[in-house]
Amino acid sequence: LARIVYRQAGLGPFDQIQAQTGIPERITYALGEKYEALRQWLEDYRAGEPEVLDVFLSRLFGEVLSQPGFGFHQNFDAAAVTKHLIDSARRFRWAVEDVAGQEGISTGKEYVENVAQGILGAQYLPGENTEDLHAVMLAPAYTYLMTDRPVQVQFWLDIGNLGWWERIDQPLTHPYVLSRNWSPDTIWTDEEEFQANNQSLARLVAGLVDRCKQEIYLTTTGMNEQGDEPRGPLLVTVQTLLRRNADIGVVGNV
Repeated sequence: LARIVYRQAGLGPFDQIQAQTGIPERITYALGEKYEALRQWLEDYRAGEPEVLDVFLSRLFGEVLSQPGFGFHQNFDAAAVTKHLIDSARRFRWAVEDVAGQEGISTGKEYVENVAQGILGAQYLPGENTEDLHAVMLAPAYTYLMTDRPVQVQFWLDIGNLGWWERIDQPLTHPYVLSRNWSPDTIWTDEEEFQANNQSLARLVAGLVDRCKQEIYLTTTGMNEQGDEPRGPLLVTVQTLLRRNADIGVVGNV
């Protein structure tokens, strides 16, 4: 059935398939009825205002594919996979809709093309669904932020390390130079790198603070891996704040 309908200019009615070939009987009219329901839903959708891809997929699953007689009905594994696909499309739209809107690009089309080219994964895989309120989570700062999980207490380790501030070396996949907002004629210099690192650290700290309900403990090491005293920008900033506000507490060297 899929091979037949995709050879046509559009999704044609099931009753237009040539009866003399015997194909309708091989497909069975029961499946043909389900195909007609899906085709009619798509035709009705095309007659209305277009929606963003994740909303379209949500409606398609909820109004058609999960209904009795269709393959996703009471199939919880299929529902979970569909949810991950919808989440992936939604998060992609959130990430690019401002730029796409300025350039008149469809976020849905961009998403499909990126998935087809292997640039983007087709599923967003969240963390564990069950949370232990008394558990301890150990993770890099950015990994923790991606989980979007508020906690009572945070421990920031080795705040003197430059890893809090420096961007990892990405000569072939530079996130700023390769973005659509960067002019091809402009050279990325140390000044841009410095400003980008400062902005990234500010966003990182703000994100961590927003997800902490009670207390944040900051820890430092007296010596880094090179045997020097760590003097990263985050530590320097914290020390400056401590001098200005004696009410802020900090854990001593560990």
